[in-house]
Amino acid sequence: MSNSILQKYVQKMKRLRIDRAHGAAPNKPVLLLAIIELIEQGQIRENKISPSPDLFEIFMKYWSIVTDRKPNLALPFFHLKRDGFWHLQANAGYETALNVITQIKTVSRLREIISHAGFDDEFFYLLTNIHDREVIRQILIDTYFTDFKQEIENLITEEQQINNYSQQLIQQVDYVFTSEHPAVPDETENQVRTEGFRKAIMRIYDYTCVVCQLHVLTMDGASATEAAHIIPFNQSHNNDIRNGISLCRLHHWSFDEGLISVDRSYRVIVSEFMLERGPTEWLLTTLRGKSILLPEHDELYPAQEALVWHGENVFRK
Repeated sequence: MSNSILQKYVQKMKRLRIDRAHGAAPNKPVLLLAIIELIEQGQIRENKISPSPDLFEIFMKYWSIVTDRKPNLALPFFHLKRDGFWHLQANAGYETALNVITQIKTVSRLREIISHAGFDDEFFYLLTNIHDREVIRQILIDTYFTDFKQEIENLITEEQQINNYSQQLIQQVDYVFTSEHPAVPDETENQVRTEGFRKAIMRIYDYTCVVCQLHVLTMDGASATEAAHIIPFNQSHNNDIRNGISLCRLHHWSFDEGLISVDRSYRVIVSEFMLERGPTEWLLTTLRGKSILLPEHDELYPAQEALVWHGENVFRK
């Protein structure tokens, strides 16, 4: 794409319509940085950008660096349309509403009315090019966040490391799983390793508990589910994703305490070594024999060796 088109959008980035009534609000440039991050990670592959939990999560990371104001992604997601290169698409039945409303103040209202948004096609194409994307990103940082340049660049580096590590974990399924040691030596920093493992497991299981299929996800990326190691990391040092499953907090605790496990047929087994009472829907005993949620591709299934290890070393018989 020609340099003139790049310069056209460089100028647009420098002239974003920012609300300055109470001091310059960084909503729009933060949103753009978050979208650029997700394009770089491969999470956004087409010019169809929804107000998703992934977008909210990365938006919050940037936001916490540059301001202590209360975040509200609904504001820039709606008002960026005023800058001429961002186009909103209404949900079915809300086309007229989108044409007449002048503001959207809440995330719930945003998701009710708007299906997704998209850039000018030529701008989205720029953002898919490594060089042009970096030019646009640096213009946003230099224009709006000069006081936070180092912190933002540190975050960008960290997010790249987390995403690369997460992708590496998924690619490691080409190796034979072993419960004794990881297939590939892991010298990654603790935070990157922890976040990368979590990201990989959450993507594979779509933030859903494999036992009860609970799926609760806030719009800032917080989840009721957690990435759980089958063989504890402090014993195996193994972040192979086949040594992980997604569990809600109740079932994560129960799994770690050996009150539940999973057999070779991927069915829940429940310990007799406990007493429980309460609402039927929360009782562990009701889970006995239930099939767990499995990934779409069988090469990502929990490793049989890991499940056997858990059954023999953690599960209370």
